[in-house]
Order: sequence, then C-alpha cells, then structure tokens
Amino acid sequence: MSYSKSQGSLVVNKPSAGLAESEGLFTYDDVDTRMLYKEFQEGVQLYNEVEWGLMDQFIKKTNKESVRVWQRNMEFVTASEGYIESWQKTRAMEVAIPLEEFELGFAFTKRGIQDASANELKETQAEALAADQRLLAKRFFYRCLTPGGSTSSRGWWDGNMATSSIRGPPDWKGNTFTTGHNHFDATGSLDIALSDFSAIKKEIREHGYAGKLFMFMNSDQVEECENLAGWTAAMTPNSIIETVAKMGFEAVKQFQGLTLIQDDWIPSGYLMAVEGRVKPVTMREPLNPKARGLKLWEGPYTGYPLAESYYSHRFDMDIVHRGAGAIRYLGASWSTPTFTF
Repeated sequence: MSYSKSQGSLVVNKPSAGLAESEGLFTYDDVDTRMLYKEFQEGVQLYNEVEWGLMDQFIKKTNKESVRVWQRNMEFVTASEGYIESWQKTRAMEVAIPLEEFELGFAFTKRGIQDASANELKETQAEALAADQRLLAKRFFYRCLTPGGSTSSRGWWDGNMATSSIRGPPDWKGNTFTTGHNHFDATGSLDIALSDFSAIKKEIREHGYAGKLFMFMNSDQVEECENLAGWTAAMTPNSIIETVAKMGFEAVKQFQGLTLIQDDWIPSGYLMAVEGRVKPVTMREPLNPKARGLKLWEGPYTGYPLAESYYSHRFDMDIVHRGAGAIRYLGASWSTPTFTF
C-alpha cells in the first residue's frame, strides 16, 4: 500500500486477474469502503428521522437560544359596569438552552478498516448509533438530576431563586410558594419508604401538572421496594406498562398513580418523577437544519471518505417546566450526582 500526497488517495496492492494493482481502500474481505461509507451515511440519516421513545415522551425540540415558558397565574375577577379591571400581565420565564458538541472517541482508521470485514465495520456503525442514544439518555438524566448553585438557579425548582434574582413558582389554586421552594430534596433516611412516593407526587401535582407521572428508579431501589411491606398489594396493572416498554424502558408496575420505570442511568439512591404531558425538557439543536442530528464526518483522504471519518452530535437540553419534575435523594442531606462527558 502507498499514499499519494498530491492526490490525497490510497493505493492498495490487491492481486486480481489481469491487474497488478487497483486503487482503493478495501476491507480484508474485498469490500470497497466507498460503498460502505455511502451505506453508513444513509443509515445515519434514517436514524435521525426516527424518534426515540424518551425524546418523544419527555422532550421537545427547538433551535432557539432560549424559550419562553408561560406560567399559570392569570385569574378572572368580578366585573363592574363601566369599569375596566386592570390588565393582568401574563408572566413568562425565559430559559436559556445551551448548545454543545459531542464527538465519539472512535474513528475508522486505515489499518482498522483493512484488518476488518465489512460486517465488522457495520457492527461498528450500529454501536455508534447506540452510543448516540446513550448520550441522549445520559444528558437527559444529567439535566434532570443537577440543580443550580448558590449564584444560579436551574433544573426543577431548586431553592436558589432568591440568590439568582429569579421569582419563585407561581401560585396555583390555593397553593403558594416562596423562592426557597425546592424539588431536590433529601428523605433524611438511607432506606426507601412508601411515603417517599406520596411526597414526590405531591410536589408535582401542587403546581397544576395533572398528566401521567413516571418514576425512574435504579435497580437497587426496585429491589428495596419489592421487600417493603404493602408493596405488592399496592401494585396495579395498567395498559400504559406496555406502552412504556415499547419506548425502550423496563416498566415495573404502577404504584399510587406513578408508572415505575427501572433505569440504571439513575444513580443508586435517587428517585426521579417526571410529568409526561407537558414535555418538561427542551432540547436545542443548531439553527442550520443540515447540522442537526448525529453526523458521520468524511475523513481527509479524497475519494476514500470512510478512512479516519468520525461521528459527532451537536445539541444540549435543559428543564423548562420547572415544577413538572422532582428528585428524592435517600440520605440525610442532598448530594448532586456526578456525570462525566
């Protein structure tokens, strides 16, 4: 094999009938990588057109730098003849959505291509698509489980609104809230209790979110729950279990109006409840439509795009409906879990 700097191409010596050498980059089972690259690009495009279950249930998309989320705070008052009531200003919360670029730590190297079969390279493509799904899930749970700090307030209501000059949650019916209202709470005990489910459900319902509630738990907490007295008797069958299973999650059962989902993206010791009707998380994509979704970038060799090509995805997400989710940590005081990207 030789490399021509002037043309930027690879010449691979391949014995064949009547030919001393042929130009191209081939797998060891004699498949031209130019055809594989075309197939992989088509596969990525098809993948980007299919909605993943998690995205469809809890996340909506935008290409804006920020979104305005209207709050439920308007009320009718008694009218008076000849008198116009003062106009009520509908308050909206402006939530900035970041945008990050993520790259897959893998490239189709020349040597790796030559030492692999076409099917092995196709398996690599399939794993790259699966890695993108894992990235989306990991980013989703990272945003849901991470509150703001002493000078910033983000995620679900995190009790940092006063120090961040952000107003507290709007009143709902007879419920009023302060700037210290917090949806990232510690239970005060290392052991899970049935009362934890009632408390986390109340935190969402009291803000007016009346849709279906989903509870995500680590397998450790699922095992703990199965050992609780009264757990099995409180379980109820529901058709939504099959729906959730089709979304790629392992639904356990329904308990006190919560659809319980086992997912080990949730660190052990945490319970996360999310209301699904409003899609409380917004994912930001690039303004340019051609820059959205998972991308397979062409390598530097003219005519042989698969060599040293790589995958990337530019996006990010954040919580926009701050009252539509809540977290419980099984411990004496809140501890934010660590995610690495």
